[in-house]
Amino acid sequence: MPHLDVLAVVVVTVCAVLYGVSKTAMPVAGVVAGTVLAGVLGPAQATGFVVPLLILGDLIGLAFYRSHADWRVIVRVIPGVLVGFVLTALMFVFVPPTGVARIVGVLILISLCLELRRRILARRQENPDAPHTPDHHIVTAMYGALAGMTTMGANAGGTAMSIYLIRLRVPMLAFMGTAAWFFFILNVCKVPFVLGLGYLTWDSLRFDLWFVLPLVAGALVGAFVFRRMTQEWFIRIALGLSGIAALWLVIVG
Repeated sequence: MPHLDVLAVVVVTVCAVLYGVSKTAMPVAGVVAGTVLAGVLGPAQATGFVVPLLILGDLIGLAFYRSHADWRVIVRVIPGVLVGFVLTALMFVFVPPTGVARIVGVLILISLCLELRRRILARRQENPDAPHTPDHHIVTAMYGALAGMTTMGANAGGTAMSIYLIRLRVPMLAFMGTAAWFFFILNVCKVPFVLGLGYLTWDSLRFDLWFVLPLVAGALVGAFVFRRMTQEWFIRIALGLSGIAALWLVIVG
């Protein structure tokens, strides 16, 4: 891993804290952290650095929320995720990484605008969080593909999955439990790829050890905040962070 100055170490530490918070309070919180890390460490080294920390964070999230997952949602969305992986791999052949990130950002913004429109129309009927009728398989596949594309193309899968779970009106605990299992499965599946590409090494693992405590601290803070958050504020913060993350991807790439 590269030698970092004091400012860079502080930035990476803050990113590790945000990853911890994302695993126990708000999955979208780690999206901007991923983009910042790519700028500080370089995309390849950031990938090798972050995967072990993400898996550790997933395990902490599972310790808190593992029994609250909605496995029907996970099973329905996984096929679309695999399609998203393939589409992103094809895009990387023809489009530079910043272009892929901007495409992902635009798709997230479109999904966010559609969800905000739905909530505005539902609020006029005074029932924005009523139980949701399961989506058609095509709609589910589209959100799954978006989650796969954002995970592979910009390490921003938390944004797409958050919008989808909000669309389903999933309660807070089920939201976090479903996200914990979903991203644990995805991040474990990434390991063979980052190993094969040479991004994950003993050197990167030793570098990870310096940031385990900030990650754990962020996870504990996130769990504390989550217990004091209402459903309405949880949704507002998730949608707000999703918008910020999408704009970041569109502008910065």
